Amino acid sequence: MKKNSRDDKFVFRIAYPWRSLLAALLLLFYGVLLLSPALAELLLIPPPLLRADYFIPAGLVFLILAWLDSRRFFRQQRKVRASMQQLWDSKRQLQLRAQTSASHAGKLKSFISDKLLEYIEYDEKYLHFKSIASEVRHNGVISFDKVQSALTYARDHSLPGDDGSTAMQYQEALAGMRYLWDLLDLSTTDNMALHIGAHVSRCEELLFQAELQGSSLSELPLPPVFSPRQALLDTLMLHLGLTLCDEHGRENPPLLFDEQALEQPLVLTDRDGIFRIEINACDDLPGNANHLILLLENLFRNAQFFATKRRYKSAFPPLAVRLWEAGQHLCLTVYNRGPHISDEAREQLFNLGFSTRRVREHHGKGLGLYFVQQITRGFDGDITFDNVSNAAQQYHLRLETEAADVTNINLEILLTDGAPLVRSAGSDDVAQKQWQHTLSGRLASVEISRVGSPDVKRLALTRDRQNWSDPQQPDHPAWQMKFSGRRQEQFSFIPQDIAGVQFRVRLPTISGRLDGVPLMAEEPDVDELEASFRSPDDF
Repeated sequence: MKKNSRDDKFVFRIAYPWRSLLAALLLLFYGVLLLSPALAELLLIPPPLLRADYFIPAGLVFLILAWLDSRRFFRQQRKVRASMQQLWDSKRQLQLRAQTSASHAGKLKSFISDKLLEYIEYDEKYLHFKSIASEVRHNGVISFDKVQSALTYARDHSLPGDDGSTAMQYQEALAGMRYLWDLLDLSTTDNMALHIGAHVSRCEELLFQAELQGSSLSELPLPPVFSPRQALLDTLMLHLGLTLCDEHGRENPPLLFDEQALEQPLVLTDRDGIFRIEINACDDLPGNANHLILLLENLFRNAQFFATKRRYKSAFPPLAVRLWEAGQHLCLTVYNRGPHISDEAREQLFNLGFSTRRVREHHGKGLGLYFVQQITRGFDGDITFDNVSNAAQQYHLRLETEAADVTNINLEILLTDGAPLVRSAGSDDVAQKQWQHTLSGRLASVEISRVGSPDVKRLALTRDRQNWSDPQQPDHPAWQMKFSGRRQEQFSFIPQDIAGVQFRVRLPTISGRLDGVPLMAEEPDVDELEASFRSPDDF
């Protein structure tokens, strides 16, 4: 029932008892008529109405009306008192609110004044830091030249009997010193993206001069191009300290140190099984290799933070890197197992000071992805990311043994709290983490296809390989098959949890720049700019 809105208002009025007053006057007038018959005759009142026995009912009616008015009076009196008390309480509440608001206003003024003082102090510190940075750059150039000259001389003048390891150490120290200088150069510049873009433009000018003059690149004052494949390997081995292995588990394969072999596709992993690296042939990039190394190092370290957590452990390497060229652009993807990036964090992920590492034992500084975006813009490229999720699928498997016995199996992948589970398609069985089947003999081959897709993958079983992963997405396979038993008759199908995040970077190669391929730099929003101006009709 809807409450009357009048009940919420204050009541300060008591109604006049007009009904009981009118009844009293009528009762008195009736008594006078009974006592004065001559007056009744004068007023022409019919005699049957003037009977003495009617006076008692009239008195009862008067008493009822008087009781009703008295009840109404006391009820309205209570309302008036309640309204007075409510008004008093409301005034006290308003007074308390006013005092609280005044206290909050005072605290807010104090907070704003403190923040203004902090910002003023921050501006002074920033200006002071810029002056210090300029002095560091000036003195750093002198110190860097001295250390670089000493390391170069020591590398080129090895001692007798040296097997080359000392020269390699000097070369690594020289590369580290140059990387340190480039970091100092970027950290003290006003705009990182413009600084890198200016250096890339300078390298393009040197390339055009060398092409017009017919001179070699070695004669130029600085190397105008670099190999992104070598930059990736240097990042992994020198800056992350990884020991790389080939597909067969051999550490430091010779292909890593053969420049001609860099033109061949490479599939590598590290000794700890955290990384999967796929490197394909790609063109050179203009600019400084250390700028790309800084981009890669920040991407890898950001991905390593979550990929190495125990809760994201998986049967496949939790961090996958793929490098290739498409449309005269260098393409790089970095996938890592870990939590998805929320929609709230998506808009400010690359902002300075924002970090997704909000765990108890560690808080990020919010610099890594900001550096990545600034370097990407400096190369006129773009960077995006996607949340990788598990998907419910159905698979058809055809298992054939060496005795030509064929078994057809239909499996379906279900999601429970985002995690994939498997069971036989169309059955009411409880979904499990893996599906097992025992064959009548040694397994020879497996054909697997996804329901609704025409692609069929045939996997030939060999004696030295007992595990198979999804070949369609080797960096984060959706399933894994295992073969065990004395005759490899035990077959297991295991869906994999691939939930994570994948970053995508595209940078124009040197051939793309020379051929005039459109760059990936962000274009201004013309509609947004136009909306800020007034049209002639507004005047």
